[in-house]
Amino acid sequence: MKLTKDVGRIDPHLEGDLPFVLSTHSVAILKTLSQLRSGEYRRSRPVCLHIAAAAGSGKSRLLNHYMSQVSAVREATGSRYREAILIEAPYDGNCMKVCRSIINACLPGFPIRKAQNIHEQVAEVLQASGVKQLLIDEAGHILNAGKSGQQYTLALIKSICNLGITVCIATTRNMVNVLAADEQLASRFKRVELPVWSESHEFRQFLAGIEVELRLPERSHLDSKAMIRWLTAHDCCVTFRLLEVVLGAARLATSRGLGCITVELLDEYWKSGFGVEERPHED
Repeated sequence: MKLTKDVGRIDPHLEGDLPFVLSTHSVAILKTLSQLRSGEYRRSRPVCLHIAAAAGSGKSRLLNHYMSQVSAVREATGSRYREAILIEAPYDGNCMKVCRSIINACLPGFPIRKAQNIHEQVAEVLQASGVKQLLIDEAGHILNAGKSGQQYTLALIKSICNLGITVCIATTRNMVNVLAADEQLASRFKRVELPVWSESHEFRQFLAGIEVELRLPERSHLDSKAMIRWLTAHDCCVTFRLLEVVLGAARLATSRGLGCITVELLDEYWKSGFGVEERPHED
């Protein structure tokens, strides 16, 4: 079955991603990040945060939403005085690339001085830019650098913490044991988790929030037992897959002039091949 023709005629607000939808867990993490940014700066051992969750649970969406709430001021010289910066760890976990990303987030294009220790250069740029908080998305990629490369990047994170800058890393659960094995990092990082959804009050609230953002003419009752059971039965228990399936069904509904999502539309979108083709790419 092909849905290309149907889903091509959709309302503009259903194109792309939906706006960030708050949940009980995400609100708690956003509050914690804000408190750490304002309360831990310049402490000798600032509290840091480790967001651990399954792939597709919405870690990146959460960090990007948080950054959208943090004001940024750009000087005429091009420097960015920001209380928080967000980078993504490179897939190979290379520490030099991590350093380059941090420097670019503060001073785009600023040259790295080869004669000086790269960790010292990162420290200088962070302090000059007034950064209070560093967020590292996909931090589990650090493990791809091998043991020596991994240790070099972890040493970088420690050195940044020693500046009084609080660090937040977002990873799948593969980093939990790595941090636990390092006594210094284990004592600094507080671990929080984003859930794999199951039938619960929090899940119903989250689905109700998604429905508000869909802005369909009629209620779909996404938070009903029938909808929740369909979603959990079809493994739509991480945020990325859940949003993809619900948004796909919403596009089908609007393209056909229907006022709401039904279980039948969810089923049709799933059977179109979406679920089977995409599943191997999700951890």
